[in-house]
Amino acid sequence: MNQSQEEDVQKLIRLKRHESPPEEYFENFLEEFQTRQRGELLKQSSFGLFKDRLATWYRELGSVKLVAATGAAYAGVMAAVFMWPSGNPTKMNDPNMKPASYQPNKGTPLPTVDFPQIENSGSSSTTLREF
Repeated sequence: MNQSQEEDVQKLIRLKRHESPPEEYFENFLEEFQTRQRGELLKQSSFGLFKDRLATWYRELGSVKLVAATGAAYAGVMAAVFMWPSGNPTKMNDPNMKPASYQPNKGTPLPTVDFPQIENSGSSSTTLREF
């Protein structure tokens, strides 16, 4: 900036210093501001308002709490789904299908093996070991 421009700016600042808005401006400012805000809100669609409020609620909630609550809810729903008893259990009417049962065959003994004695094994017993 050159010298003449600086002088012009200083004169303008001096002139503006003496200007002041009328008293009504300060008295009605809050009401006019709130009226303008409400008017802008009414211009939005109801879906837009809902989206804004939902976003604000999530922002205030905090992401850690939201993730923890969502995970706990998901775990609860999955536990309920998998543990819910069914009303009619499925039955197999196949005559060849029999329930499984275990009855050991006591007729044949288990094979035995005699291991050779090892000096540093720590055991002096010569028992037979079964498989």
